[in-house]
Amino acid sequence: MLFDDMEAAHKFYMEYAHSLAFSVRIGQQKLDANGVVIWKRFLCAREGYKREKEEGASGSSSKGRRSRESRCGCPAYIYVKRTLEGKYVIAALYEEHNHAFVTPSKRHLLRSNRSVNKKAKTTLFNCHKASIGTSQAFRLLQIGAGGFEYVGCTKKDLQNYYSDFRHKIKDADAQMFIENLHTLNKLDHNFFFEYEVKDGRLFRVFWADTTSRKNYVHFGDVLSFDTTYSTNQYDMKFAPFTGVNHHMRSIFFGAAFLADEKIESYVWLFNTFLRAMGGKAPSFIVTDEDASIKAGIAIVLPDTIHRLCMWHIMKKLPEKIDANLLKDDEFRKMINLCVWGSETIEEFESRWQAWIAKYHFENNEWLVGRYKIRKSWIPAYFREIWLGGILRTTSRSESANSFFSRFIGRKLALVEFWIRFDTALKCQRQDELIDDNTSMHTNPKLLTSWELERHGGAVFTHEVFRRFQDELLAAREHCDVQTTTEMEDRTIIRVVDNSNRPREVIFVNADQVHKCSCMLFESIGIPCRHIIRMLRSARISELPMHYITKRWTKNCKREAAFDSEGNLLIEKSITSMEDSTRRKMATARNKFEDIFQMAKTSEEGLDILIQNLERLSLLFEPISRTRQEEQESFIGMSIPENVQVHPPSDIRSKGRCKRIVGHADKHKRTQSSGPRKCSSCKGVGHDRRNCSNKDAALP
Repeated sequence: MLFDDMEAAHKFYMEYAHSLAFSVRIGQQKLDANGVVIWKRFLCAREGYKREKEEGASGSSSKGRRSRESRCGCPAYIYVKRTLEGKYVIAALYEEHNHAFVTPSKRHLLRSNRSVNKKAKTTLFNCHKASIGTSQAFRLLQIGAGGFEYVGCTKKDLQNYYSDFRHKIKDADAQMFIENLHTLNKLDHNFFFEYEVKDGRLFRVFWADTTSRKNYVHFGDVLSFDTTYSTNQYDMKFAPFTGVNHHMRSIFFGAAFLADEKIESYVWLFNTFLRAMGGKAPSFIVTDEDASIKAGIAIVLPDTIHRLCMWHIMKKLPEKIDANLLKDDEFRKMINLCVWGSETIEEFESRWQAWIAKYHFENNEWLVGRYKIRKSWIPAYFREIWLGGILRTTSRSESANSFFSRFIGRKLALVEFWIRFDTALKCQRQDELIDDNTSMHTNPKLLTSWELERHGGAVFTHEVFRRFQDELLAAREHCDVQTTTEMEDRTIIRVVDNSNRPREVIFVNADQVHKCSCMLFESIGIPCRHIIRMLRSARISELPMHYITKRWTKNCKREAAFDSEGNLLIEKSITSMEDSTRRKMATARNKFEDIFQMAKTSEEGLDILIQNLERLSLLFEPISRTRQEEQESFIGMSIPENVQVHPPSDIRSKGRCKRIVGHADKHKRTQSSGPRKCSSCKGVGHDRRNCSNKDAALP
C-alpha cells in the first residue's frame, strides 16, 4: 500500500485497529535533517511492559496511586517507511496479538479511538460558563449524541482536559484576572476597577461596569453589603454591593475580592466604591455582623444609616439553642412574632422577655449579646427609616444566595469565577429586561372599579403595583374610620383594620399630605391601606405625586446618568465580536438544527445531509489550534508567560456563610450529633484506641 503522507498511514492503521477492536499507540520514528519523517512504527497499545520505577524514586511509595497494568508484551505492529518518490509504504508488519480483543460494545472505550473533539470542547466550555460542571456537561453530550459510544470520549477524558486548563492558568490566574479588567476598561472607559498588590501577590481588587454604575444612580439610596461568601481556591472574600431595583429584585452595583478582613481593607473598599459611584453615599446600608465592617462604615460613610442583616443573625439561631426547639410550632411562632412582627419598641421588649423567660434563655450568651445590639437589627427600632425594600427576608436572602451560588465555589480560580460571574450577571440583567418589557407593554388585572387602582397600574411596575393592589383591596375590605378629630392645622383620623390595631392618619392642611402611624409609606414608599382609604373618602381619583415614589415607577430609568466628572454613562459592548457576527452565528446554528431535524427522519435524508456537508467543508480552510489557543479562546484572554501579579496565599479568613437552609429542609434533622463518642464504651473525651475498657472488651 502507498500513502501520500505519514498521517494517511496512521489513519489507515487506526481504522484497521478499530475494526479488529484493539488500541494503537505511536512507537519510534526517525527524522531527516529537515524534520521529514523517514520511518515510524505504529504499535498495539499493549506492546512491551511498563518499566518499574527504581526503589525510592519519586512516586514509588506503596501509598501512592494504584495504577492498572495494561501492557502485556503484544508484538503486533506496522513499520512505515518513506520511499525515494516521497511516498510512504508499509515495509513490515506483524498481525498476531497475544491478548483478546475487546467486544464490540466496548470499542468506543479503546484509548486510541477516544479524543475530546471540538463539539465536546465547545460544550464543556459553554457549560462551565453557565456554571454547569464537567460531569453534567458529559451527560449533555451523551444525550445529544444519542449514546455514550458516540460522544468520542469518556467523562474522565473530559475531566482531564479541563484539569489541564486549570493547571495551565494556575500561576498566571491573578494576572489574567487583572489584565481582563484592563481589557474591559479599554473597550469601555466607564468600566471602573482598582486593585492593590502586596509582595507581588494580588491583595484586593474592586470593579463595577457601566451598567452597575448607572443602576447605582437610580437605585443607590439603599445598599446591601455582604462578605459571607468565600468564593475561590485562595479563600479570598467576595464582597458584593447589591441593591433593589424598580421591580423589587436584587440588583448588582459592584464587587471586590479581599485578601483579609481588617479595617484598613474595608476603608480602602468603601473609599474605592465611592469613587466609582461619583462620591454619592447611600442613605442606608445593611451588612452582616462584623466589627471591621462597622468601623470601616463609621470612617468612610459617617452619614449613612447602618443596620445589621436580621436574616444573617436569625440563621445562626439553630446553632445557639437546642435544635429540637425549632420543631416546636409554638416556639417558632413566638420568636417570629417577636422579631418580625413587632411594630413598636414596647411590643418587641415584652415579647422578647416573654419567650426568653418561657424557654429559660436568660443565661444564653449569644441571645444576651443580640439583645444588647437590638437597635441595629430589630425593625421595630427603625420603622421610620427609608429602607427601600432592602431588608433581607428569608425569601430575598435565598434568592440572593441562589444568584451568587451560580458562580461561587471554594475551588474556583479567579478566571473561572469571572466567566461564571459574567454569565450570571447577564442573566440577572435579562430578567430585569423581561420585567421592564412586561411592565411597559402589558396591563395588570384590575380587581376594583376604583380609579386609584387604575392609576397605580399605569405608573408602578407590576411587582410594586401588586403590593399596592394588596393595600388597596385591604382598604376597601377591612378599613373603617372610627373617629375624626379636627384641629387648627391638621386632622387626625383613627382607622381600624383586620389587624385590630388602631392607626392614626394625620392630614396636614399646609402640605395636603396624609401620614399614617403604620409607617409603611415612609419605610417602603408604597401608600398604605389607611392612606388609600383616606384618599378614596376624599374622592381623589389619582395618586398625588407625593405618594408616587420615583424608584418604583416604570419610567424611573429614563433619565440620563452621569459620573462625578459630568460624563454621560453610556453602556458599550465589551466583547470583541460584533453584534452582526453573533446574529449570523445564531442564525447558522438554528438553520442547521432545522435541517438536521428534517434529515434525521430517514437514512436517505441523513446520507444527503452528510454528502452536502462534506462538499461544504471543502469551501473553508481547516482551523488548526493548539490546546492553549483553545483555552485562551474559552476564557477570552491570553495566558501570559511572564507573570508579575501572583495569586494570594496564606489567607486567614474569619469564616464564611454556610449553605442556606431553604423550605425543602424544614423537615430535615437539624440537631447536632454532639461530641464524638468512643465506639467501645460510648463515652466522650477519648476514642477506642485509648479507652480504659479496651482490655475488658476483648474476648
